[in-house]
Amino acid sequence: MGNPGSMVRAQGMKRGVRIIECPDRDDPGSEGRLLQEVFRLMNIRCELVRAKSIEELIAAVSDSKYKYVHVSTHGDFKDNKSFRGWWSPNGTGTRRAFAQHEGAFARKCLVSTACRSGAQRFGEHVVGFLGAQYYIAPKGCPSWHNAALFSHIFYFKLFRTKGTFAEAFRSYAEVYKNPHEFRLFRKDAR
Repeated sequence: MGNPGSMVRAQGMKRGVRIIECPDRDDPGSEGRLLQEVFRLMNIRCELVRAKSIEELIAAVSDSKYKYVHVSTHGDFKDNKSFRGWWSPNGTGTRRAFAQHEGAFARKCLVSTACRSGAQRFGEHVVGFLGAQYYIAPKGCPSWHNAALFSHIFYFKLFRTKGTFAEAFRSYAEVYKNPHEFRLFRKDAR
């Protein structure tokens, strides 16, 4: 299979992960700092970027030198039920908020741990309109420690045992109960 990082370098992107965090004062901890430590222990390059607005989040994804991007934020809900978009301290990343950013996530593989950010229409928008190659997100609402545990397992599989984004997710889904229904969306799926 070869070195999983070689494909990333061949496309002009570095092997590693950009972690984008939209922190809330009431968060129990920093998922980004935890992931930084996990990546340090695995010898994987990473960088942590904090975004206070959806525009900053979009720029942080599209400007990443890394193919892999982890979005750590909350989900925003309409009537406490249906997913509206990614939350930030200064606004919500709804599909409408992304209207001027077609293709902004091209060639990126995103993981989101925001509650319900794996909603079908939003996931299809991330890979379709925004152009991400892959997008993983939960259909349910994982607690902070469950989101962090999923991320640790997934990234270990991606960088240490499976080699591709889809294979790492498939391995996770087959082995673990996936109680928060993390889902994989891919650009080429119709």
